[in-house]
Amino acid sequence: MKLKKQDGFLHLVAYLLICIIFAITVYACLDILELIEVPEEYSVSTWLSKHSGDATQVAKTEKDELQNDSQKTRIEFENETEEASNTQFDVSQLNTYTSATQASTNHYMQNEGFLYYHQLDHYAKLIYEELEKNLENMKSGTYNIQFGKTFNDLLHEQNGEQILNESFQLAINALNFDHPDLFYLDVSKIYLLTKITTKLWITTYEVEIGSSQGQSYLNPSFANEADVNQAIARVEAEKQKIKSGLNGNLEKQIKGVHDYLVDQLEYEGTLTKDNIYNLYGAMVNHSTVCEGYARSFKYLMDDLGVPCLIACGVAINSSGETENHAWNYVLLNGNWYAVDVTWDDPVIVGRGTISKSVKYKYYLKGSDEFFTNHTEDGNIVGDANFRYPTLSTKNYEK
Repeated sequence: MKLKKQDGFLHLVAYLLICIIFAITVYACLDILELIEVPEEYSVSTWLSKHSGDATQVAKTEKDELQNDSQKTRIEFENETEEASNTQFDVSQLNTYTSATQASTNHYMQNEGFLYYHQLDHYAKLIYEELEKNLENMKSGTYNIQFGKTFNDLLHEQNGEQILNESFQLAINALNFDHPDLFYLDVSKIYLLTKITTKLWITTYEVEIGSSQGQSYLNPSFANEADVNQAIARVEAEKQKIKSGLNGNLEKQIKGVHDYLVDQLEYEGTLTKDNIYNLYGAMVNHSTVCEGYARSFKYLMDDLGVPCLIACGVAINSSGETENHAWNYVLLNGNWYAVDVTWDDPVIVGRGTISKSVKYKYYLKGSDEFFTNHTEDGNIVGDANFRYPTLSTKNYEK
């Protein structure tokens, strides 16, 4: 009897093992044939692809990792160097790494205009780059950009959803400030949409960005792509008109742009008109607030090839009141200077004119003078705290 019971037990074990092997085989086949969706960490095909490559594949992976590392923000690098100070290793290596990173940052500060992009985290950069690639498609107002499973691993993490949402907000606002010509988009109506699929107890996340339920994310002033293209043409025509009046060296051309905006734009104090916060309101309607002045100046500097950015913060106005404000930083002859076109165009009561001392009070200023009533904070969205280049301490001198 004992032998029969043992034989029965062994048969049961063998049967269970066969069932398990069969289930694993079926699972692997379905995964390899892509008949089921499986997260990368549980995917047999992913494991095989990672372990079946030769030295060339390994080298490619290392190269990809190096590229990802090079995309770290300045803030991340500073955190790393603080941690490194507590680690014993060759200090000369740290100095070399620090010098290389600083050189890269300086090169950007000297030659690039897209400050906000370079301070985004890895996920935000991915979002920014895809949005930038699809700007032409987004003129329809309903085009959705598909990211597929790009953020699947992140969304399986405990705080993944929060991280992705924050990266999305930073990316879309950075894009909006880096590209003042995107006046036709209402970024508040562009959404991060997540599709959740569960098969065989495995959850997969797919992400897209764009319209929610077919609702347009165009600026309400523009009904469709034809309206957008017509508006862009009007802005371009105004730009060409301004450029035709520029001459002389680079500083004179910058001054020419500054003067045109001061002479032609009017500050919209009632806040009741359309497009007063964007490029179109400034360039076409000639009625805007500080953000429109700053966007116009950057738009024209970008066209001239002059590194320029929109800075945000608070400022103390002539009435002694503190207000949210926007202005520009521009690179000239190797130094950064501040330009506040809005405050160089004060509201004149009656038939008075602007004196030169008023018209250029905030033109190409250094930090010693400019920061007496301007304070930068870089919070274009939430508590983002984007950083700005260091200004020359002294004002520009010809």
